[in-house]
Amino acid sequence: MKIISSLKLFTVFTAVTVFSAQAQEKLTCTTHSHTNEVLANDAEARALQEQLEREYQEYMQLPEFDRAGGLKVIPTVVHVIHNNGAENLSKQTIINAIEAANEELRGQNGNISGVVSAFQGIIGDTQCELRLAKIDNEGNCTDGITRTQSELTEGAGENVKSLINWNTGSRRYLQVWLVQSVGSGAGGYTFLPGTNGAQSNGIIIRAAQFQGSLAHEFGHWLNLNHTWGPTNEPEQSSNCNFDDNVSDTPNTIGTSGSCNTSQQSCGSLDNVQNHMDYSSCARMFTAGQASRMQSAANSSVGGRNYYWGTENRNNTGTNDGYTAPSCVPVVDFALDKSLGCEGYQVTFDDNLWGADEDPSWVWNWSFPGGTPSSSNDPNPSVTYNTAGVYDVTLTVTTDAGSNSHTIQDAITVTEVGGGIDGLFEEGMEDASFPDNADPMFEWSIETPGGLTWQRTTAASATGSASARINLRSITSGNVNSLISPPIDMSEVQTSDAVMTFKYAHANRNSTDHDEQLRIYVSRNCGETWTLRFTEDGDGLNTAGSNVSSTFVPNANQWRDEDVSLATMAGEEHVLIKFQATSDQQSYLYLDDININPNHGVGINEIDGLLTASIYPNPINGSSQLELKLQEADQFTFNLVDVTGKMIASFGRSLNAGLNRISLSDFDSNLNAGFYFIQMNTQHGQKTLRFVKN
Repeated sequence: MKIISSLKLFTVFTAVTVFSAQAQEKLTCTTHSHTNEVLANDAEARALQEQLEREYQEYMQLPEFDRAGGLKVIPTVVHVIHNNGAENLSKQTIINAIEAANEELRGQNGNISGVVSAFQGIIGDTQCELRLAKIDNEGNCTDGITRTQSELTEGAGENVKSLINWNTGSRRYLQVWLVQSVGSGAGGYTFLPGTNGAQSNGIIIRAAQFQGSLAHEFGHWLNLNHTWGPTNEPEQSSNCNFDDNVSDTPNTIGTSGSCNTSQQSCGSLDNVQNHMDYSSCARMFTAGQASRMQSAANSSVGGRNYYWGTENRNNTGTNDGYTAPSCVPVVDFALDKSLGCEGYQVTFDDNLWGADEDPSWVWNWSFPGGTPSSSNDPNPSVTYNTAGVYDVTLTVTTDAGSNSHTIQDAITVTEVGGGIDGLFEEGMEDASFPDNADPMFEWSIETPGGLTWQRTTAASATGSASARINLRSITSGNVNSLISPPIDMSEVQTSDAVMTFKYAHANRNSTDHDEQLRIYVSRNCGETWTLRFTEDGDGLNTAGSNVSSTFVPNANQWRDEDVSLATMAGEEHVLIKFQATSDQQSYLYLDDININPNHGVGINEIDGLLTASIYPNPINGSSQLELKLQEADQFTFNLVDVTGKMIASFGRSLNAGLNRISLSDFDSNLNAGFYFIQMNTQHGQKTLRFVKN
């Protein structure tokens, strides 16, 4: 099996566009449930929170000119916890998100003018700025971003904090752990000041909601409640009885993904556009919220006052005017495609992290099998003219040293032709699927990382196995593809060019869903693809109802489909791609893939053979092979499985007219799956297919 790495570049580039879609997602966080759990079980934490509230009340009693305001720069590190998926955001995407959060914290975001007139006069400037660290916890240079590959990125919680942590000894950095998903299903969470220690304090946040949620979670980090009070649940009538302890935010039940700026839920106009609500149009903090954040930032309770102090800013390289020395980055890179025919071109993109670029940096690429075979361009394009599998290496040298990274088998170049001849069937019965002892029968998987297609014996349409993908646990929008081995259809007629397959799927809930199965074909080794089949949403559901638990289809929950491959008839090198797109609904299963099933079953391949069939098929104890001949002939019959392995062979002299051969021995001795009977005479050869359930 080849795990195709082309989607690594997909991760780098599309991460920039993740945020354009995130506004459609409902912002949720579980800060208060985490904080309230600590407060319920820790008397010291309760005392610290009470002290913070007293300090805030005293702070608000001071004349405004006596309050300790002023810009507070918070040294920040972003720990990207990823499994090579879309959560592995690019450096520029992270920088853009932090810049956007800083504009929101200062009331300088471009949409601030859209705040409704009733609240224009109380827009607040929190006077806080997040700044990526330039010195790490060991005194080395950094760009304030780390990357750690781990399956814990899915369903993340406090466990990711043990993977990498820069505050093991003291409070120095605001740590943000970017993950694919949060275990609670929320967009993110943190802890209010004083309710957690230095090491575990920080923000855990979904990468897909980073920009939309960062300012919100930072508000919690500096002691802001939700606008409706200290719970995570908006739109509850009881929320009118709570308060967020800020005088200029009206009591509200809160909103959940909507934006009704005329909403009056507790007797007055709601501040729906507040960053501490769950609305889809957050734009502002109030002046009162800004004061509450400044009070928390000045307090030693919870230790927030240390982060922005001069000593810590000097130690983290976030002081004004700091110039970082030349540093050696951690080397990584991506490519736009890794599978193609001889002569295809690949574009590479460096994905360096851990240091800021300076003029001393030199890129050295090595491309065995490519033209050119080396390059000093940060983002070169390379042509591969000869079939083979090739490594790629990037070395980056700076005044401080050098670092290298190699992706083995990064490039697969295929010679046109030479694929499986015409008829091909796959029932996933081989335990090594998608691998195969014969490379000709090996499938490929195209994935952004993490969960993907795999063989399972939990369910099957026929036989004992199928292929499935756990879309329920894969980030919405992520695409995983299962790609067939190359098939030679040069001798396949248009009428015979078809694919049949079976699939099963269920929806998990009744909300809007858009899980998708698409099938593409390629005649040029995967460089371009043509869509041949699509099904999504309710149309994809074969279960008949929602299945909230793990979906395992029964015999009646499989659907048969036919896909025309007529446009591929006559082509020497055909690939077929099954592409699944997640909406976090359920498992999707595939089985009984038959490509060109009618190819090679004509009756003219053996002179004198008038008809040939197996009936019933799938076979049972009464199944027979029926042959009608013009004249007597001597036959040799070979029974082979889908990999071409010989299972049995026998000879038989047949008479002119109708001949019947019992297949009862095969019914009792064969495992479930697909098989072929090859019939050989001195006048030719013919192959028939049958299924054993």
